[in-house]
Amino acid sequence: MARHPTPRPGAAAGRLSRACAAVLAAALLLTGCARRSFQLAGTVTLASVLRHRAPQDNAVLFVIAKNRGEVPVAVHRIVNPQFPAQFCFGPEDLIVPDLPPDTPLRIEIEMNAHGTLGRPARGDLEGAHPNLVYPGDRRVDIVIDRQV
Repeated sequence: MARHPTPRPGAAAGRLSRACAAVLAAALLLTGCARRSFQLAGTVTLASVLRHRAPQDNAVLFVIAKNRGEVPVAVHRIVNPQFPAQFCFGPEDLIVPDLPPDTPLRIEIEMNAHGTLGRPARGDLEGAHPNLVYPGDRRVDIVIDRQV
């Protein structure tokens, strides 16, 4: 006589839970509720002619992502950066929530010792990526090459 294995208690519930989770994940993706997290990463370097002009203490490096209308959509701050400085935007850096993944962005840099963003003062350092970038880009390299 052939013996059929007795199902373990809860085995059907485990399969049901996995199936429900898969259906729920698919529904979230279709409705847009489970979007990819905002990420953008790269490296900031300092032009050699400006190395001696960079603030040594209390320096703040701001990496700013702006949309085509020049509106800031994300800001990442690095205190007392060591160059080359790596940056990685995450969802916590967003100013504009639910940024579409196909949004073209312009990346700018401000570095100063007063910690204020958007009000360049004499002696502050700046730079910008020459091209538009997109959320998800991982090799956004920027050179700080100007002094205000």
